[in-house]
Amino acid sequence: MTESLALNRRHFLATGTGVLSGLSSGLTLGLLLPAGSAQAATTATVNAWLSIGSDETITLTVGSSDMGQGSFAGLAQILCEDLRVDPVRVKVVQGGPTLATPAPVGTAINTVGSGVIRNNFWKLRDASAAAYTMLLAAAMIRQQDQSPANFSADNGVFTHKPSGTLLSYGLLAPAAALLPLPSADVAAAALVPDSQFKRIGKTFARPDIPAKVDGSLVYGIDVRVPGMLYAVIKHCPSFGGTLSSLPAKPAGALAVVPTHVVAGTGRGTEVTGAVNAVAVVGSNTWDAWQSAKALKVTWKLPANAAKLNSTQFVADAQALLNQATAYVAGAANPPGTLYTVEGNAAGADAAIKASAKKFDATYSLPYVSHGCLEVLNCTVDYVAGVKCEVWAPTQSANGALKLVVALTGLPADKVIFHTTALGGGLGRKAEQDFVSQAVQVAMALGKPVKLMWPREEDFTRDVYRPMALVRVQAGLNSGQVAGWHYRNVSPSIMGQRGAVAAATGDSQGYEASQALPYNFGQRVTEWVSHTAPIPVGFWRSVGASINTFAVESTIDDLAAAAGQDPLLFRRNRLTDPRWLAVLEAVAKAASWGTAGPKGTAKGIAVGTAFNTIVAQVVEVSSTSNGPKVTRVWVAVDSYLTVNPGSVEAQIIGGVVHAMNAALYGRQTFVNGAAQSRNFSNNRMMTLGEMPTVAVTLLPAPAAIDRQTPIGGIGELAVPTFAPALANAWFKLSAKRVRTLPFFPTATMSD
Repeated sequence: MTESLALNRRHFLATGTGVLSGLSSGLTLGLLLPAGSAQAATTATVNAWLSIGSDETITLTVGSSDMGQGSFAGLAQILCEDLRVDPVRVKVVQGGPTLATPAPVGTAINTVGSGVIRNNFWKLRDASAAAYTMLLAAAMIRQQDQSPANFSADNGVFTHKPSGTLLSYGLLAPAAALLPLPSADVAAAALVPDSQFKRIGKTFARPDIPAKVDGSLVYGIDVRVPGMLYAVIKHCPSFGGTLSSLPAKPAGALAVVPTHVVAGTGRGTEVTGAVNAVAVVGSNTWDAWQSAKALKVTWKLPANAAKLNSTQFVADAQALLNQATAYVAGAANPPGTLYTVEGNAAGADAAIKASAKKFDATYSLPYVSHGCLEVLNCTVDYVAGVKCEVWAPTQSANGALKLVVALTGLPADKVIFHTTALGGGLGRKAEQDFVSQAVQVAMALGKPVKLMWPREEDFTRDVYRPMALVRVQAGLNSGQVAGWHYRNVSPSIMGQRGAVAAATGDSQGYEASQALPYNFGQRVTEWVSHTAPIPVGFWRSVGASINTFAVESTIDDLAAAAGQDPLLFRRNRLTDPRWLAVLEAVAKAASWGTAGPKGTAKGIAVGTAFNTIVAQVVEVSSTSNGPKVTRVWVAVDSYLTVNPGSVEAQIIGGVVHAMNAALYGRQTFVNGAAQSRNFSNNRMMTLGEMPTVAVTLLPAPAAIDRQTPIGGIGELAVPTFAPALANAWFKLSAKRVRTLPFFPTATMSD
C-alpha cells in the first residue's frame, strides 16, 4: 500500500474522495484504483468512482482509455459481482485528467501494459462490496431489522424476507450516503464467494459494440466543433531534420503554421525546441490535405543523416553483439552499454564450451510501425487567457493535460479535456507529439482546429517497435541444455524518455528473456542498449514480441539437435507447472502428434508477459512464396478471466496483429527517412487469409488469491505467434527463418 492511501476518514471525507452525502443525489463512493505498471509505485491515485442515484442509475466513472479491448465493460462486470447487479445496469463514463495529488475521483491517468483489468480488479471489488454494505445497512435501518440474513439482493433490489418488502438501491442510496464507510474487514465480508460468482468468469455482451457497428461512437477523428478549421501535418522527411524557412502559403490554404518539439515529447533524434514540422490549415480536410501534399518545404537535414540508415543500424548492432562496454554503477553508461540481466557469462560460456553439441544463431527483427486504423488526430478550441478545450484519442490523458497547461500557461481548471474513443492505440497514442502540435496550431490561429496526420505521416514519423539483433548460444550434453548465453541488442524505449537504466538495463528490452522456467544449466541473459537514434516506443507486447521469437525458435532448434519432439523437449525442461499446463492444453487442442491435412505442419511455442502465460500452435501449408497460415490454437492462463468472450476476441485480434508483423511488418530507413509510407508497402493480411483460431482459456483456481498477480490479455497473443510460425515452417520446409518478417518486400498487390 502506498503513502497516498494513508488518510484518516475525516480527511478522506473532507477532500471529497470518500462518501458524498446528498438526499437527492444518492450514494457516491470514491475508489482508489492504481494507474498501472507504468506509473511509479509510490503514487496512488483516485481515478474512478461509483455513483448510485436515487433514480436507480448506476454509474462507474473510470480513468482508463478503452482502445477497443473491452476494458470498460470488464470493469463494469467486476463491479457488478459484489454489488449484486447485472452489467447492463451500469453506465460507464470516461473520466478526465487532473494535476491534483492525490487525484480526485474519476480522473484519467495512463492506459498501458495490458493493465486495466488486472490492476483494478481487487480495488473495484472492494469498492462495490463497501457500497453494498452501506446499502444493506440502510435497508436494515429502514426495516428496523439488524439481521443481515433477513435480506437478499438481486439486480439492485433488496428483499426483506420476513415481510416481503422490496427496497431498491435507488430508494436506499440517499440514506446510505449518510452512513460511514465500512471498515476493510466489514467490506471484505460482503464479497461474493468465488463459488457463487454470477458475473465474473461469465460471457456478457459488450455494450460498446452496437455503437461501433452503427457508427454512433465518437472517435477523435469524428469530433466537430462550431467554426472549426482543419490542419494537416507535414514533417521533415528525415528524422532529426529541421525547417530551413517557412514556406509561402499555398493558394486556397488559410495558413501554414510551424510546430516545434515540446519538452517531454521528443524521442531519439527529435530534440526539444526543434521545428520539425509545419501544419497546413484549410476550411476542410480535403483542401488542407491537398495543400500539404503540394507544399514545397526546404528542410535542413541532420549532419549524421548518411548514418541514419538500416544497413548501418544492423552493422552497429552486430558489433555490439560481439563486444560492448559493461555497465558501471554510477557512470554515464551511454547507448552501447552491456547490462547483465541475470546469471554469469563466464559460467555459461564455460558450460557451452564443454558441451558435446554447440548452438550459435542470430535473430534479426526490424523496426515495426503501429499502423493504427485511426490516424493521429487532436481537436483544440483555444481562447487566449480564457480556456483550452481538447478532444484527443489518447492513452495518457494525464500527461496530455500537463502538456496543455505547460504550452498555454493556463491553470489546469481552465483546461477541459475529453478522451474520445480510440481507433486503435497499441502504445502509439500514449505519446503526446500530436497533441502538442494541435495545441500549437490552435494557439497560433485563435480558432478551433482539428489537426490530423495523413497515413504517410503516421508511418514515416512513428515511434516504432525497436529493431533488435539477438544472439543465442547454447550447449547440449546428452540432450540436456548445459549452457545458455542470450544477448539482445536493441534501442532503449525508456532511455529515449530520459530514464536512467538500473544495473540490469531497460526491462522493455529484455522482457520475456529472463527468469524463464527452463532447465538451462548455466545461463546468462544480457541486454545491450543500441546506439540508433530512431524514435522507438511502446508497441503491442514490445520486448516480449522480440525475445519470445528468439527464445522459442532456439528451443525448437535444440530439440532438433537432440532428436526430440519439440513438445516433449519443452515438457522435459520446464519447471513451472503453470507453463506445463498451458503447453499441454494447447497441444491437446491442436491434436499435437497427430498428422494434419496433407501438406501441412505444426509449430509450437510458449511464453509469458504481463503475468499471463500463453502457448500457441500454428499450422502452415506451403505456397510458391512461402508459408500460408491455415489454423492457429492458443491456450491462455491469466490466472483469472473476467469475460471469456471478450478475452477470446482479444486473443484472436492479437493473432491478426501478430500475423501482420511476422509476415509483413517492417520499416527501413535511408538518410533518416522511413521508406514504407502506407499500407501499400506495409502489407496487412486480407480477410481471405484469416486462419481458423481456436482459443482455450485455462480455468481460474477454485479460490482466487489476492496475492497472486492477475494477468493481462490485450497484448498476449502476439509474442508466441512468430516463433510458432517459424517452427511450423521449419518442420514443413526444413528452412529456418531467423529474420523477420517472412515477406519483407510484400505489397498489397501481392
